[in-house]
Amino acid sequence: MQLQVTDAAPLAEQALGERLKKENVPAARGAITDRDGQVLAQDVERRDITADPKLFGGPTPREPKLYTAAAAAAKLAPVLGTSEAELTALLTPRTGSDGKQVRWTVLARGVTPAVRRQVQGLQIPGLSSDRKVLRTYPAGTTGGNLLGWVSTDGKALAGIELAQDDVLRGVDGRRAYERGKDGQRIPLAESIDVAPVNGRDVRLTLDADLQFYAQRAAAAQAAATRASWVAVVAMTKDGQVLALAESGSIDPAHPGATPEAERHNRSLEDVFEPGSTGKVITAAAAIEQGLATPVTPLVVPDRLQLPRGGGIVKDSHDHAPQKLTFAGVLAESSNVGTVMVGRKLTLQQRYDYLRAFGLGQKQLGLPGETRGILTTPKQWATNSRDENVVLFGQNYAVNALQAAQVYATIANGGVRVPPRVIAGTTDASGVYTPAPVPTGTRVVSPTTAAQVTSMLEGVVTSDGTGLNAAVPGFRVAGKTGTAEDLQAKVKTGTKQYTASFIGMAPAEDPQLVVAVIVQHPDYAHRFGGVAAAPVFSDVMGYALAQQGIAPSGRPAELAPLTWR
Repeated sequence: MQLQVTDAAPLAEQALGERLKKENVPAARGAITDRDGQVLAQDVERRDITADPKLFGGPTPREPKLYTAAAAAAKLAPVLGTSEAELTALLTPRTGSDGKQVRWTVLARGVTPAVRRQVQGLQIPGLSSDRKVLRTYPAGTTGGNLLGWVSTDGKALAGIELAQDDVLRGVDGRRAYERGKDGQRIPLAESIDVAPVNGRDVRLTLDADLQFYAQRAAAAQAAATRASWVAVVAMTKDGQVLALAESGSIDPAHPGATPEAERHNRSLEDVFEPGSTGKVITAAAAIEQGLATPVTPLVVPDRLQLPRGGGIVKDSHDHAPQKLTFAGVLAESSNVGTVMVGRKLTLQQRYDYLRAFGLGQKQLGLPGETRGILTTPKQWATNSRDENVVLFGQNYAVNALQAAQVYATIANGGVRVPPRVIAGTTDASGVYTPAPVPTGTRVVSPTTAAQVTSMLEGVVTSDGTGLNAAVPGFRVAGKTGTAEDLQAKVKTGTKQYTASFIGMAPAEDPQLVVAVIVQHPDYAHRFGGVAAAPVFSDVMGYALAQQGIAPSGRPAELAPLTWR
């Protein structure tokens, strides 16, 4: 009577707890696609095939359909691709280390739904399957350094996967049901089912085909120049990142195959002095402030003594005094000529324009992204050299994306639109929501931007340093860069260089910007016109054709590079 009346409720609850099996129902993580919907990352369903060894002792009068371990193994082996001997050992009834009979064992992990259906078709009692979710990357290494990856248990660890985890990650469901003493589900018994809420898909601005092409070009040039790494950035003038590529791309499905020291996005996380590609900021600032025009005449020596013990600024080669216009200074990439014009800017103006073009600031907000290195006018004032070399791309550092978006600002008529890589999201019902477009900020006037573009076009002529960047059929505007990496020289004892070319096309109506950074090439390839410009020509040519941009229809009208 005590058991039935006094302890009935607690005992019933205890019995239900012993019968109730609780399972987590994982939510599917949202997919990541490129701008055209090509899948770059997605979850796929997989199954772990499990068994209850107690039910593989052979048929009994009560359960005539039961199999022996050997008989079941013989039918399962061809389906699971596992040896009969191994399956027989797993299915054989046995006692565990705790002295209790083993009631659960895994026969195969991560099989496809098709294999699971084949197993079900065998109708072998005692088998079951547990649903698993596997993150896959159908495009392989394409965009791997940007996409990032997840752990084996689905935890986001890097890149877009981590930055957009709140969007991509769904909410797991749960299931609970009563089961009999042999583990079978009791029909019509109490059960709880809460469906999972899957994550949203994230669409990138990235173009997977262009990303693949740029990665291949970067890898080939890294090998050809024996460079530490090569980065290639392609973007629209309004800030949409089409490719963020580099040599040594990671396979996000197997990140452990890449050494940890190289398991990051160099285009966002590594910095370098831009060198002469930074001269475009000085040119734009000087023209905007009315201190020069493209045809301003200058007599440019090959070296210049800086005031207050700042030392000497030199051009890349010795030469007699040259009669160059300001356009000619940019085409010849003269450090001396750039300082002669740029030092008319106040220190605060120099700093303000560097900031206005986006330097010293993070662009995409992705994990590990650097804001670069940009010191202040107060710090420059302690050293006359520092305040002058910033005029030609030294004494500050940028990443590849920052360097590219300076030129995108000029291409966009002087309006800087912060770079972006997220195009929008799609919910479970298929509704697409575009990401907010950042507000543009005017940095220089349309007239200044047009004049600077024309000056940059002069760089890619037979008289400029960027001849190798030419794209047949298109007018190109851009700039070479060659900067000595002094920190690397201190570490290695040898001279190391950053070679670059950044440009836009078509020059008469710029639509695309491509930046090529070659870090620490061999000495013969140290110049941007040699190491980076050919890659620019290749990738820009491909991008223009792929995007369906019409060739240039009228010839350039360029400012003279010299004067008499």
